[in-house]
Amino acid sequence: MPSDAQARIRHSIMVTMRDGVRLATTVCLPPGDGPFAVVLVRTAYNRTPATGDEFTGRGIAFVTQDVRGRYDSGGEFYPFVNEERDGADTLDWLAAQPWCNGRVAMYGDSYLAATSFYAALSGQPNLVAINPRFMAGDCWKRAYYADGAFSLGLTWSWLCFECGARVSHAGLMPKFDVPAILRSLPIVEMDEASGAGIVQSYRDYATCCRYGPQWEVTNVRARFDEVRVPMLLVGGWYDYYASETFANLAALRERGGAQVRDSHRVLIGPWTHGMNATTTLGEVDFGPEAVAENDCTARWLECMLAGRSAEEFQQAPIRLFVMGANMWRDEYEWPLARTQWTSYYLRSGGRLALEAPGDEAPDEYDYDPEDPVPTLGGNHSIGPYNPGLYEMAKPGPYDQRTIEARDDVLVYTSEVLDRDLEVTGPVSVTVFASSSAPDTDFVARLVDVHPDGRAINITEGVIRARFRDDVWGEPRLMELGVDYEFTIDLLATSNLFRAGHRIRLQITSSCFPLWDRNLNTGSDPATDTEMRVAHQSVCHDRARPSHVVLPIANA
Repeated sequence: MPSDAQARIRHSIMVTMRDGVRLATTVCLPPGDGPFAVVLVRTAYNRTPATGDEFTGRGIAFVTQDVRGRYDSGGEFYPFVNEERDGADTLDWLAAQPWCNGRVAMYGDSYLAATSFYAALSGQPNLVAINPRFMAGDCWKRAYYADGAFSLGLTWSWLCFECGARVSHAGLMPKFDVPAILRSLPIVEMDEASGAGIVQSYRDYATCCRYGPQWEVTNVRARFDEVRVPMLLVGGWYDYYASETFANLAALRERGGAQVRDSHRVLIGPWTHGMNATTTLGEVDFGPEAVAENDCTARWLECMLAGRSAEEFQQAPIRLFVMGANMWRDEYEWPLARTQWTSYYLRSGGRLALEAPGDEAPDEYDYDPEDPVPTLGGNHSIGPYNPGLYEMAKPGPYDQRTIEARDDVLVYTSEVLDRDLEVTGPVSVTVFASSSAPDTDFVARLVDVHPDGRAINITEGVIRARFRDDVWGEPRLMELGVDYEFTIDLLATSNLFRAGHRIRLQITSSCFPLWDRNLNTGSDPATDTEMRVAHQSVCHDRARPSHVVLPIANA
């Protein structure tokens, strides 16, 4: 390759995989004679815009590649199934290049993080570290499904517009009546309603609501005993994957290679599906510290490629941003050892209290899938790269008062706090409820109520009733009028509820279009077209004490 600076980019290299398929690759070399350490990014979203200046400026080569079936690469794209083999073959090719010193690292957000995970599972010896950002380790538990509910907006837009063809058609979304498409039934045929024809991956995802072979290939965490490279796991409190990030860390430290077990790091910021360039997300400004770690990827990869220790990058295994306090803090375990698990109980009159209920009547509402509760902010991965959908479902913190004014949203609020109360860790809600429907959903949302009345969402979750006993097991419909116990995973968070604020919990049955509408019939959600109104009854009495469990870090 020529040595002058103006000719050190080659943008149309075709790298041959083991089956003969060729993948389009761009190489950007730094000044100097080399050989160089390499940062590799394998993307489904077009390799050409990235030039890796933040790496070449540090003397590190930067290589980007379109994954199989995307943009200039050959073959056919189907999510995840080829990334381990193709990642290993690409790493082999890099190791053979005279400008590569044999040390390669990878990073990326979302699907780019997945390609990093799969490359790490391949065992190729030249991969020395990865930085997967904003991605699940188990895509059924929290990605394309969320405890049984179909992640409709995300999955539909991704597979039918972004990845339904060789190049992205996301720019076409605003030309369609997106709200009408999202309401079209059956769900399995929304690919055709979107003008995409039959998209097999979308149909496979929409019809596989149970954990099984379709999802096993996406569960990289189940194979973390094969990992031999250190990872910096990056997540955002307002993304879909905050809890997944900590679950990945736990699996790596319990089952990963012993030689790197203490070298994994986690960094969780006030972000959604990517790092914010500014301090504001949604309707909240998190202050100047919010962008203090935005250079973490370059620092981590430079440290690892130079053969330095993870401790030189970050002494503690965990660095998290405490919202409300708006500051970074290092931690050494998860959940925090000092956690006081504290139950706040649903009480009559819309109260949320530390005292357990006695004899109290249930609260009731009707959930009509024709009029679902709209998504307003939240913890998810929809973004401006989903035009037309993003305007319906922006992630992040937003004032929830318009949602709470609806008749189908139950609201429970604590007394005004007389001291700061930090909630850091996993949050869960136990709801005892019955329904007139054989299947329905229950949604819970933790809210920080400010002294001026603003109700800012913190974290949320959903459970599909048929998966109430075991989200990985056999679904079971409900019997009319029978009270069941539902556990709703509200992911994880870190938020300081300031003195003068109040803690609030919402209970409802929909959040559309983030999750698909449960049609309340008990039929197959992918093919069902009939809707029923469900009458929901939420109990909070001595025998059925519905409550939220908060991980209090400063009790």
